[in-house]
Amino acid sequence: MSKSKIVLVVDVSSTALQAAVSVMTQYLSHRLYNYPENQIAVVLVGTNNTDVSHLTGKSDHFNNIVISKPLLAGDKSLFDFIQDLPEKYGSDNVRVDLIPALEVAARLFHQEKAKTHWMSENRIMLFTDENGVISSNISYVAKEMNVIKPQIIFKLIGPDLEDSQNLSGNLKEMYNLCAEVEQGEALSTEDALTITRLYKTKKVRQTPTFKGCLEIGGGTKFPVHIVTKIIPTSHQQSLKMCGSTGETVVRDRVYHLKDENQTQIDPDCMNKGYRYGKTYIPISKVDASLMSMESEKELALICTTKRSNIRREELCGKHAYSVIPPPSDSTGGTGLAAFATALRDLDMVAVCRYVKKNDTAPKLCCLFPNVKSYCATLMMIDLPFSNDIKKAKFPKLRSEPLPEQISAIDKLIDNMDLSTKPEFKPSEIGDPSIQRRYQCVAHRALHPDKPLPEMDAANFFNTPKFEGVEDVAKECNQVFNIKIVESKIKKRTAGEMFSTDNVDFKTEIKKIKKEDISFEDLL
Repeated sequence: MSKSKIVLVVDVSSTALQAAVSVMTQYLSHRLYNYPENQIAVVLVGTNNTDVSHLTGKSDHFNNIVISKPLLAGDKSLFDFIQDLPEKYGSDNVRVDLIPALEVAARLFHQEKAKTHWMSENRIMLFTDENGVISSNISYVAKEMNVIKPQIIFKLIGPDLEDSQNLSGNLKEMYNLCAEVEQGEALSTEDALTITRLYKTKKVRQTPTFKGCLEIGGGTKFPVHIVTKIIPTSHQQSLKMCGSTGETVVRDRVYHLKDENQTQIDPDCMNKGYRYGKTYIPISKVDASLMSMESEKELALICTTKRSNIRREELCGKHAYSVIPPPSDSTGGTGLAAFATALRDLDMVAVCRYVKKNDTAPKLCCLFPNVKSYCATLMMIDLPFSNDIKKAKFPKLRSEPLPEQISAIDKLIDNMDLSTKPEFKPSEIGDPSIQRRYQCVAHRALHPDKPLPEMDAANFFNTPKFEGVEDVAKECNQVFNIKIVESKIKKRTAGEMFSTDNVDFKTEIKKIKKEDISFEDLL
């Protein structure tokens, strides 16, 4: 979704206009933070005036519609415009049919298609309330949206259409509109605010990092693709240097020798240097090319072993990969499924040599079977070499835990069993530090002169609450004799430490006789 076109159709006569502004603000904050190249347009419907001059061709039949923002890359002015909608159009509006506004949005996609590059996603979002007027002639505009490529994702935000059996009037027509659009969906304002409240990281298209074969010996090979399953999120994905008021800056880096004259040196004349004692050993580009590994791209089986032989701490990779068959190779997929199923049945794993590209350093990895009812694949995680293992010594326990202590900890573990809280899923918890960074950036974009909000982790995710945990924790404190020990060191400020007020120097300074001082004491 690196390049998307989004048209926001806003019913300014809606009684929920302020709530719609809140949803749009949160949604656009996500979009501009993750996808600054997205093109966003705003179409207002229900205005007392009409302005569709951005459309080409005949547009005389469009009334009470204003194209306020054409399809362009979004910026801070877009936020300011959205924030001012209730003040500008809160009372100056009229109820009209919303279908022509959707037709205007569809025509924006058609006429901009020739001006822009290929887009990965098209969206139309309609903001209205339960009183929004939808005419019965919805088939035409639904057909117009369905033929646009990439296919339009339509979201109707405002009224609650969940109970589709008891809908009537305009609400029934809204439901029919969402049903006729192939990718249509309706969300209530409350659901939309909940979904857009938390920041979600940028979606990445699933692209294989390795296309080759899994060699299991004897000339047997299975064609496979390796795709990334888990990857750490970078905190600096949108961080760029700029001026104090947001101006674009250019970085100009200059290199100097560490000598008296600070001689400037051309970057092309520089080499990488490795420390060798107190000196640096320069390695030229030719030397660096000869130092690289000579290896061919491969994923080759070294051995199989019991799963229990691979300890948890040895799974050291930052990434987790899925080894899957190519989509068009059913025969290879059958062979890979048989290999994964055999590993599962024998409770074994495969240790492999993995070279991602030619002339790159080989890695040691472990393949775990991942057999489901609908597919059978392998999960790949890196294993450490001997250079990566750091040995640590741990002291022996001074005393074994008592039976009552073990019993108390057992109660604590049983009481906090996550299976009793199926609504809490750790895989859906966002990184609080990333959430906080996004919160601050979005707040600064909307409120340049206000201080940043205080940090509150409870706003980012809710931890499950277990009944009776406090009683079990008190029991653990008793059996382990846990007490709060106050620090005996009194903290003093610098002013208190160096202050000479209320100091009696006659009593503070110890009188020393001459004969008690030796030459060694002076030294």
